[in-house]
Amino acid sequence: MTRPVRACISASALAHNVAVARARMPGSRLMAAVKANAYGHGLAVCAPILAAAGVDAFAVASMEEAETLHGLGLAPPACLLAGPFAAEEIPLAAARGHQLVIHRREQLAWLQQSRWTETLSLWIKVDSGMHRLGFALADLDRVFADLRAVHCPIRIHGLLSHMARSDTPDDPYNDQQIGLFREAILRWGEHTLGEHSLANSGAVLALSSARFPWMRPGLMLYGLSPFPDAAGSDLGLRPALSWQAQIIATRRLTAGEWLGYGAAYQAPRDQRVGVVACGYGDGFDRHLGQGTAIWIGAQPSRTLGRVSMDLLFVDLDGCAAGEGDWVTLMGAGGEPLEHLAGQLDTIPYELGTRIQARVPRLVVP
Repeated sequence: MTRPVRACISASALAHNVAVARARMPGSRLMAAVKANAYGHGLAVCAPILAAAGVDAFAVASMEEAETLHGLGLAPPACLLAGPFAAEEIPLAAARGHQLVIHRREQLAWLQQSRWTETLSLWIKVDSGMHRLGFALADLDRVFADLRAVHCPIRIHGLLSHMARSDTPDDPYNDQQIGLFREAILRWGEHTLGEHSLANSGAVLALSSARFPWMRPGLMLYGLSPFPDAAGSDLGLRPALSWQAQIIATRRLTAGEWLGYGAAYQAPRDQRVGVVACGYGDGFDRHLGQGTAIWIGAQPSRTLGRVSMDLLFVDLDGCAAGEGDWVTLMGAGGEPLEHLAGQLDTIPYELGTRIQARVPRLVVP
């Protein structure tokens, strides 16, 4: 690595957050969501740490992500939350030990047409109110009839669904979804191994009634809050990410001089400015370019002007920092992702997944 920008991932924070999830839903097995490059934190970096922390499975969005996990040689299986996108993925999933979520009739047809020898592990997705993916309850009799017509060996773990409003735990819609899911289990659970799953991070943290044999936390594992009015630290979580970049140049502006693209910032007085090796090409949002809180060591500062593709400006007034010093842009030791997400009118999920692949992910103790 030569360009001085890095996303530092705390192994101890990830392990701590796994322990918090287990304490919130004791007795449930834990399927860790690592899709979208582990929410931007780095799949190849985070998955081994999560495996060492004892997670029971990984949740991914595609066969490509499942195969990346397979290449890491980790024991927990990968579960493809959207199931197969083509019939050809089914024999590969069986051979690798990947689990598939089945949620539409075309996938049932592929199961009947495909051939494999190893036992294929399946989940059946129920639409309990998200209305995104999953079978309606009225369709489940036909679903299980079609599964009985599959010629190759299968193992049906259980029913699975997803919550739409767990970020607002007091919303009665949560009770409606949980009730519908329990009804599905009561009527069709005997066709499975009983390993049902509903709870995402919001439910793990605040909806004990959503506890089933499997939970599927994602955001909370990275120390981030799914709730709009709280940060992860308020919930006993520890942020796993610290996004840092180095000051590679300094400039002295005289009062009235303009800075950067569009001359968007004018120095109100004589002022020192640092140029930092990170920009929107790394995933640092361009709208964070003026007045966003950052940290230089233990000293607070702010961004100035417009963010460039590869560089941004920070205020060095009253700060002894200079070339070679590291700036914490967000995360542990800096501004929480939740706060920055609120500033951008978005969610912390999006900020993490914006961090580009060219930013190295490094494990720190």
